[in-house]
Amino acid sequence: MKFSKLFFNLIVATALVFSFQAQAQTQPAEEPIMELLNSMTDKPEDHKAIADYYRKKAGEAREEASLHEKMKDKYRHSHAKMKGMAAGKSTQKHCERVIKLQQSVAEEYDALAELHEKSAKQ
Repeated sequence: MKFSKLFFNLIVATALVFSFQAQAQTQPAEEPIMELLNSMTDKPEDHKAIADYYRKKAGEAREEASLHEKMKDKYRHSHAKMKGMAAGKSTQKHCERVIKLQQSVAEEYDALAELHEKSAKQ
């Protein structure tokens, strides 16, 4: 009974994640940056605006990594029912992969921001 409830909760959580991802993909989240890139006239303020956008995106990626770090710790320490179970270990590994990916994304956004900050100074 306990395992089936846990399994059901994991299924529901997975469905919610996919639902939010699908919703995010249908919204034109990248439209403002694309407009800015298309209309860019190589002015310092253009590069500064783009750098600010990438710094914001880097921060969002770090927040996502932080969230998954907290979730990983919860699965590791707080859920006695999941300790040692395949589902608990699998969830921790998922979180670790997402943390690494989001940290890498943040670094890439920082690098792009740096490029545009340098261009803004020239």
